[in-house]
Amino acid sequence: MNRDYYYERRGEKMLARAYVPIQIMNQVYSPSEALKKGTLFPELYRPYKAEKMDIGGGGFYG
Repeated sequence: MNRDYYYERRGEKMLARAYVPIQIMNQVYSPSEALKKGTLFPELYRPYKAEKMDIGGGGFYG
């Protein structure tokens, strides 16, 4: 292996950094509600909102 390769890679910028805010457990869903919503914690529940798609426009040219 080339040791210079690993030395050079240390000088590169970081690709990603995780940020996890401190969470305090205030409320929790009941077990049946948590299974429906996919999370036990109300603060983490973010329902998916489907939007109407514009079918007329397109980015695929084949």
